Amino acid sequence: MHRFLIVLPFLFLSCREEESAPPPPGPMPLKVASPFRQIIEAKKTYSGRFIPRERVAVRARVSGYLDSVHFQEGQRVNEGDLLFRIDPRLFDAEVRRASARLEQVTSALRLAQENYDRAAKLVKQRAISQEEVDIRLSEVDRATADIQVAEARLESARLNRSFAEITAPISGIANRFEITRGNYITGGSSASEILTTIVPHDPIYCVFEVDEKQVLQFTRLYFEGKASGRGGKSPVVEIAVSDADDYKFRGEINFAENELDPSTATLQMRARVPNPDKFLTPGLFARVRIPIGAPAEELLVQEAALGFDQDKRFVWLLSENQDGATMSKRYVEVGAQQGKYRIIRKGLTEQDKIAVAKIQLIRPGSRVEPVETKMMPELPEAE
Repeated sequence: MHRFLIVLPFLFLSCREEESAPPPPGPMPLKVASPFRQIIEAKKTYSGRFIPRERVAVRARVSGYLDSVHFQEGQRVNEGDLLFRIDPRLFDAEVRRASARLEQVTSALRLAQENYDRAAKLVKQRAISQEEVDIRLSEVDRATADIQVAEARLESARLNRSFAEITAPISGIANRFEITRGNYITGGSSASEILTTIVPHDPIYCVFEVDEKQVLQFTRLYFEGKASGRGGKSPVVEIAVSDADDYKFRGEINFAENELDPSTATLQMRARVPNPDKFLTPGLFARVRIPIGAPAEELLVQEAALGFDQDKRFVWLLSENQDGATMSKRYVEVGAQQGKYRIIRKGLTEQDKIAVAKIQLIRPGSRVEPVETKMMPELPEAE
């Protein structure tokens, strides 16, 4: 009797635990959708940087004291505008000296010519010897040579005088003054002081590097007649700046290196970009989107529906039978990203249904309650 009384409470507790145990979890509600097909012009995005199409470091061609500055720092200047003036007085004096020397030797030539003409008449009258005539002729030749030297010196003096006024060699945006008024500057060599720099902003260049794999793809497309290449029509690229998502700028590829960089296995390319409002500044980073083939029908899924497994990509595929719906992992081969979507090369069909949400919560064999939705097949915004 006592033994029965001791066992009874344990039986009672056991019954209470079985009655209070929670029911097993039901299938997880899960949104699923089918891939869709759409005509896509496949594009690839690269990082790039804007550079000026040319840059000029303004240096003096002659030496002297900087007398005046005639432009505002950071402002646009036009080709031929006066930028700096070196004190011209020494150059003016040299021009006057060279002019006077030219007049001097010109007068000497006139006298030598008159002496020769007179000697030529006298030698016919046998009043002087032929040797005297030859001396007079040599004086004419020497005076003629002196004139040529004087003319060259005068031209050089005038050039140096013109170099005292330093003008803009190109149109563009001028940088700050590197040297201010009153300083002595040396000129005439590559070691001369840089007075300022000028870079044009319109058009502007954008440079970017294409990896070896993509270069091979471009080359194959070119030989198949599906892409333009060297000597053909320039491909148009779309460009976005770092703080914007829209690719509002357009440019044409106008140059590609003739060999890959062996240290990085990349090929540098350059696009010419119109910049009439001067919004783009050299040095800005850019995202360059370039077409990689002719438009073709592609199978697409949402990028968010793809998972990573080391270097592989996969989706969660829905399997339905009489026992319910479960999920399994399916590895796929992907192509280029197209905005919120990704091209699927292999592994899926239009009839398959894949998870488009909660992919981090899914495990192989997970029981789910599928909620069918659409993959949102609007025209994707390529990236």
